[in-house]
Amino acid sequence: MLVLWGRLADRIGNRPLMITVGILVALTPLLWLEARTTAIFLWVWFPLLHILGDATWAAIDLCSGNLMMSVAPLRNQSIYFTIAVALPGITGAIGITVGGFVATLTDFGGLPTVFALSAFLRLFALLPLVFVREQRSVPVGQLMRVLFPAKQPTPAD
Repeated sequence: MLVLWGRLADRIGNRPLMITVGILVALTPLLWLEARTTAIFLWVWFPLLHILGDATWAAIDLCSGNLMMSVAPLRNQSIYFTIAVALPGITGAIGITVGGFVATLTDFGGLPTVFALSAFLRLFALLPLVFVREQRSVPVGQLMRVLFPAKQPTPAD
């Protein structure tokens, strides 16, 4: 998937790709709420959710790394990258701890609340991308026209 996402990011830019794929990443926890223990879910739904999750996170990882490299100052670059790599680890640990605690609160909704809260926070995390300016990126509004250009009429038409 990295080859596909890399080519697409080169074509449209990292920012619009992160926004569109980020919406899919944000909605994935809501799809997990539909999971059951019947055979169709075990053999079809769960593998499809894992494929969706892996494919979309590959794009997020690639584009966030590309954006980070493009905005990192040349001076003290190693410190910048160290902080940028350490923060997700720390906040991820905090998120897992809080999510585990919320999942045990049956009055608060339990595990479904954790999945809904995860979807909301993932959507919320996309907001800073509004302020990111990438030199070669396509505006999100023009994304579909770039991805699927209209067929140009030929003189015979």
